[in-house]
Amino acid sequence: MRRPAVFSLLALLSAAPVVVEAQASAPRKTVAVLYFDNYSGKADYDPLGKGIASMMISDLGAVQEIQLLERERIQDLLKESELSHSRYFDSTTAVKVGRMSGAEYIVVGAFAAVQPQMRIDTRVVRVSTGEIVKTAQVVGKEDAFFDLEQKLAARLIDGLGVALSPEEQEKLRQKQESNRMDAASTVVSFSKALSLYDKGDYLDAGSAMGPVLRASPNSALAQTLYGEIRRRAAAKASESAKDKIKAGIGGWLKRP
Repeated sequence: MRRPAVFSLLALLSAAPVVVEAQASAPRKTVAVLYFDNYSGKADYDPLGKGIASMMISDLGAVQEIQLLERERIQDLLKESELSHSRYFDSTTAVKVGRMSGAEYIVVGAFAAVQPQMRIDTRVVRVSTGEIVKTAQVVGKEDAFFDLEQKLAARLIDGLGVALSPEEQEKLRQKQESNRMDAASTVVSFSKALSLYDKGDYLDAGSAMGPVLRASPNSALAQTLYGEIRRRAAAKASESAKDKIKAGIGGWLKRP
């Protein structure tokens, strides 16, 4: 008479792991972060939007529930679609890039700076509808840019509907600390190097990294970029040397 109860209990026990596994495998939110627009009126700050986006990609990449598109992928999409000089804070442009990238959400932003203050505005846009699901603004001192970055990341994570556990908050904090750049001027130099790197001008990009490495020698983000610049520069120099050798051999073979 007890067998049905035993079988029922076994059925419940065997079904339980399936429910847990389904919850654990919930889809991650796919997010693309576009370059932030410069509304400061300072031409020297034009590359800064690329640097802020790079830092946000690194920050949000520490959150398990979010899947970030790589910056290089976004760079290629903007170039292919001839949108590399567009204003990205416009939701129409954001949705267009979002659909090309396959992202579920697009993060766009703009910044303004009137020394000693800096303001950064952001929007989180749902690509499928074009709806702005979150707007946020952070304000602070330019020489305390790290504080601005931390506030901005927290607002964006909230805007994407992600609640972090204490462990996840600590992981994010450690990620931010490892990439730390304290002053906006340092981030501007980093952004200039990043822009030159994207153009293939590795020599000038390496020079632009000088102030960054002096001001933030322990920044993992800065060290990673500098290492990649050096690697690309060495590869380019090697190819150039090979081309010269080939040209020399070709000229020698053509001699009568």
